[in-house]
Amino acid sequence: MSTAPASPPSDAAAPTATTSFDPVAALLTGRWLVFLPEWTREPVARIVLLGLVAVAAMVGLAPVADARGEAWLEATFARTLAALAATRALDSAISLAQSSEVSFSFGPGGSLGIGQALDPVNDLVEQYGSLLLTSTTALGVQRLGMQIGRTLGWWLFLPALLALVGSLAVGGRSREGLLGWGRRLFGLALFARLAIPGGAWIDSLVAERFLEANYQQAAAVVTNTTQRIEAVQAEEPGESKAWYERYNPVDYVSERARRLFTAVGNVGESIVNLAIYFTISTVVLPLGTLWLLSKLSGTLFAGRSR
Repeated sequence: MSTAPASPPSDAAAPTATTSFDPVAALLTGRWLVFLPEWTREPVARIVLLGLVAVAAMVGLAPVADARGEAWLEATFARTLAALAATRALDSAISLAQSSEVSFSFGPGGSLGIGQALDPVNDLVEQYGSLLLTSTTALGVQRLGMQIGRTLGWWLFLPALLALVGSLAVGGRSREGLLGWGRRLFGLALFARLAIPGGAWIDSLVAERFLEANYQQAAAVVTNTTQRIEAVQAEEPGESKAWYERYNPVDYVSERARRLFTAVGNVGESIVNLAIYFTISTVVLPLGTLWLLSKLSGTLFAGRSR
């Protein structure tokens, strides 16, 4: 007579179930608000948590970002205006050098022009001046955006608060929709209030670390070039020549042209470096920083409510 084998114990065959604890979900769903009715826990938890974030951002972060961002925008605006004035002075000096001529009356008489070969440099200077006007406009838009965000202040968070409070009065999908909109609107309010000053603060750190040295060197070259061109223009014809050599217009023109070309030197390269500096610091960096902050805000606040 055969006997059936003994079956293994049931507790050895069935593994024990494990559950993971998500602290973020526990905070957002209001599991810690055990003293409130269950249907009010999640909206109240979101109101409390997002309210704390808003207070911390407005009281702690916003004043620092405003001060640093405004200081950077004001300094860059003043620097742009100074660069525009230096560019106008250089353009005037080059234009004056181009229009210079020397007259002579031996034989049929006539005149010879000086500095016509400076046309490419003059065109580059004019294009650089137009770029500076664009940079000034971009800085003005950023300053206006910062003033609007600072003036609205706490009012930017009001739509998010209304959506969260409204979720207490409904249920089901309507509640989920209002909770999701509350979070999105809160992220939008936080972005509108802090993005421009915070972005300007970040831009200042990047520009001072990677762009400042090239700017100082290029700006000094532009200023020195203007002074050297004006010095050449102020020289009397043939001051260092004998009296019989002062009446040769060809020699005079060639010598003065050589001095002008020497004065111009590498100013073209410096103008290109300045154009790169102002393009990056006033247009590329602000747009790039705002894009990154918008992506960060969307990742944190534009998800589903559950």
